[in-house]
Amino acid sequence: MVMERRMFARRQLQAFVSVAELGSFTRAAEYVHLSQPALSSSIRKLETLLGIALFTRDTRSVTLTSGGRHFLAHAQRILADMDQALADARDMAHLRQGRLRLAVLPSVASSLLPGVMARFCERHPQVDISVRDGLAGDIQTWVCDASVDIGLTSRPEADSALDFQPLWQDELIAVVPASRGAGRSWQACSHTLPYIALTAHTSIRPLADRALKQAGLSLVPGWELAQMSSAIAMVREGLGYTLLPASCIEVFNLGDEVTTHRVKGVSRELGCLWRRPVQPGPVIEAFTTLLEESIGRGAGARHTVMRLENPG
Repeated sequence: MVMERRMFARRQLQAFVSVAELGSFTRAAEYVHLSQPALSSSIRKLETLLGIALFTRDTRSVTLTSGGRHFLAHAQRILADMDQALADARDMAHLRQGRLRLAVLPSVASSLLPGVMARFCERHPQVDISVRDGLAGDIQTWVCDASVDIGLTSRPEADSALDFQPLWQDELIAVVPASRGAGRSWQACSHTLPYIALTAHTSIRPLADRALKQAGLSLVPGWELAQMSSAIAMVREGLGYTLLPASCIEVFNLGDEVTTHRVKGVSRELGCLWRRPVQPGPVIEAFTTLLEESIGRGAGARHTVMRLENPG
């Protein structure tokens, strides 16, 4: 058996609380801008809904019943909560409060993101931002389980629960020891050096493997590491060469011990990842607008390729 659910209206609660606090139907009607008959009708409907009388009335006074006194505290709290909810919603719409939970790739967290966050916090200081950095697979998991609101990551494999908005391209570079790379292509260097690969669950590894395959080189790594900084350190010591995103040039002080080469025709697509259906809201819209502005000004990984020492 399905029971009928009946709910009282805000206007009925306001009418009841006003009469209780002012002790008069006449004064309460003026306060809530209703005619006295309309106010009385709201009270009667509320009493019918609750199944109790809320007031005792005589020609000179209006008094709360015991049931009315008990219900008054509840009604006041409900109205206060509703007012607070409306105020919070308005504040969020105007970015006077809110929360943004980000998940980002380490290369983005250490290059593009800090500048965007600084500008966002300057414009919207009352919005709370939290950041988690992780690999592409971690970010996809966090977005799926609602641990974060938005991910800045590479394009994932097809997933019906997720939506990806591409924003910029991060090119691939080869990093080789300076003693081996001067005046030579990275492909030529690779014939005499071990391949220092990032681990398979990083977003770079599939791109690197594709570049090696296109160049007709071995995909078998001599070394396999999870962190770009570790791979660069090994290249500095002449232990091999590695393939990394161009954005890492901004992040790491590569030094004179290495040279960099653009890997033509291979790049990763980076952008925003969120759950479907996509309903960003004011906070996310403000953040993504700043993000797009920064990318448009060349603050992202795209301009770092201009610093490459060898174009191919």
